[in-house]
Amino acid sequence: MEIQIKMVSAASEVFNYKKKNPIAIHEEIFQHVSDHIKEQRIRDGHIKLAMIAAAGKAFEIANKNPDLSEKEQLKQFVDHIPEILASIEED
Repeated sequence: MEIQIKMVSAASEVFNYKKKNPIAIHEEIFQHVSDHIKEQRIRDGHIKLAMIAAAGKAFEIANKNPDLSEKEQLKQFVDHIPEILASIEED
């Protein structure tokens, strides 16, 4: 359960940053997420990977659905958590 919470946290950071900075490029957003991971003092490599993967999916959702509220984007993201975790396990 902890890993899913951390993934939602990373996705939320993406949605929030994108909302405040609508013209931000992906490098800028991923740097923000990377800083967030450091601030959270995440040491587990698997959790870090899941958070980065979550940020990638969140970025994709935010770009495809810019008119949705942050809450609606987050709801869409949560539906993709099992898929994200499965793709990480494959690697």
